[in-house]
Amino acid sequence: MEETDDRNVSDVRFGQALVRSRKRAGKTQTALAGYLRCSKGHVSHIENGRRRLNESEVDGVDGFLKADGRLARLYSELYEPEHVDWLGQLHELQAEAAVIREYHNSLVPGVLQAEPYTTAVFHSGAPWLSEAEIRKRTRMRTERSKDVLRKDGSQYHVVLDDVVVRRPIGPNAVMKAQIDALVQLAESGRIMLQMHAWGQLPHAGLDGPFSLLASPSAPELVHVESIYRGQTTDVPTEVRQFGVLFSRLQANARTPTASVAFLKEMIKEYAG
Repeated sequence: MEETDDRNVSDVRFGQALVRSRKRAGKTQTALAGYLRCSKGHVSHIENGRRRLNESEVDGVDGFLKADGRLARLYSELYEPEHVDWLGQLHELQAEAAVIREYHNSLVPGVLQAEPYTTAVFHSGAPWLSEAEIRKRTRMRTERSKDVLRKDGSQYHVVLDDVVVRRPIGPNAVMKAQIDALVQLAESGRIMLQMHAWGQLPHAGLDGPFSLLASPSAPELVHVESIYRGQTTDVPTEVRQFGVLFSRLQANARTPTASVAFLKEMIKEYAG
């Protein structure tokens, strides 16, 4: 019978960060247990994601391990949702994942965006941002993309609605450059890309974009995205449900080869 991992993904992530900070500080589990006045086994459970460090102890442990506030900030992000930098958290999850399965129905996902496209997205969706802030955010997204798409990174499977490339979010040159980038990634084998044709039924992606992330060191989780926030859960029932949706999207989409051919036709349209 297959064992299920019932650990909370936030507990696992904090435990991993605690291990890194402890080792960086040259401390043993016994030393940390002595500081906390608990058993070594209790420290082991926290580091394995089986127990949660008490909130009142976080700042003290951060100082004891000379973590410069890293542990305290991570704890706040993981357990106080109103303070979460959800795009930053999503990036960390993507960078750690072994397999990413992603669907988007309106935009090219951030990891796959070319710089001109990212700039156009910010201009369209956040016109209140200054040019300097847009440049800053574009650079950050580009660097995060490189981290996730590195050669030894995750397997990346993505399904995109045709509307993602049919509806321009910037000048023709921007769309052409973006579709060129998608074709290069697909033909290089770095990603498996499928385009979901307009009018193809049934459509399993009507509720919007989502990502499924599988990691060897934590439970599989699903991230559901909106323009203002993202929500992540590792509840097995919900992860399984989104897995079914993604399988249906893949089954009804064009094959990877046909998808690349379609994108090349779109490049010609934008070039013309």
